[in-house]
Amino acid sequence: MLRNWFTVSALVTLLLVTSGCPQSQSSGDGSRELKLAYVMAPGGPAHEAAEYFAQLVGEKTGGKITVKLYPSAQLGNDSELADLLSAGSVDLVLGGTAPIGWSLPQYGAIEAPFAFRDYEHLDRVLQGDIGQEIADAMSEKRGIKILDWWHRGPRYLTTTNRKVTKPADLKGLKLRVPQLQTYMEAWDILGADTTPITYSEIFMSLKQGIVEGQENPLEVIYTSSFHEVQKYVMKTRHLLGVYMLMVNQATFDALPQDQQNAILETAVEAGRREHELMLKYDQQFSTKLKEKGVQFVDVDVEAFRTAVLSELPKRFKGKWAPGFFERIVNTK
Repeated sequence: MLRNWFTVSALVTLLLVTSGCPQSQSSGDGSRELKLAYVMAPGGPAHEAAEYFAQLVGEKTGGKITVKLYPSAQLGNDSELADLLSAGSVDLVLGGTAPIGWSLPQYGAIEAPFAFRDYEHLDRVLQGDIGQEIADAMSEKRGIKILDWWHRGPRYLTTTNRKVTKPADLKGLKLRVPQLQTYMEAWDILGADTTPITYSEIFMSLKQGIVEGQENPLEVIYTSSFHEVQKYVMKTRHLLGVYMLMVNQATFDALPQDQQNAILETAVEAGRREHELMLKYDQQFSTKLKEKGVQFVDVDVEAFRTAVLSELPKRFKGKWAPGFFERIVNTK
């Protein structure tokens, strides 16, 4: 009986800790604490920009809203955080675009490697009609509001002991990828043997030889210490990605209008800061990785791009929204 009571009690406690319900976060004077969670570790532009966002929210709301940060996957991996955010158990999440592929596969082309020519092209896509269309669909499908799109450093391929300069060099390489069909298909086209592994398990998977390579921005490669188990960084820059700063829609809608406005303004302002930090940190991480003995390898980018862009849309015919990939590529 005692053991059964303890089990139930522990479960109730866990639910109370992770629920993030409005009642537990609000106080009698109208002040409120919001949880902002992400998998990125301190020491990079994402965390620094999140700190700036929290600071600005406090200032712009006169201390009525306090944003508490939970970095380093403290509250879960990307998939778990997306579910917690949708359920309202976490108020805010800063993460990549994986939730789009998971929840809105018709817009999965947003994750296609080599789809964006440069960051100016990316901004025109995401700050325009396409970005708004995705945001509206995310709110309707998952109850998640996208506050802003923040630049994320380009993604680079890394390997344990194999230099890759052209697609043929990837043949048979055991490569960790996120559990996203777009990623798996793209790297399959290029010849890799893909294995979906959650972010929190990448390091040990590389160390134990379960996979031989992975791909991420330099920020993630350095702050997650992948350089300890990876020797080469290929300058593929295959995906110019973004972070989405997201809030639970119901949580946001329950706030007074002035606090909503403050959060929206702060998201954009902190996003501009993050853009600047990303450029600075990307160079710094490159230098730090070289100091750790990591070798950067030039690649035939056009060979990779041609292979992916010619074949990938064929594999998602009937899955991606008709003409969606072409809309991205043709955005001027």
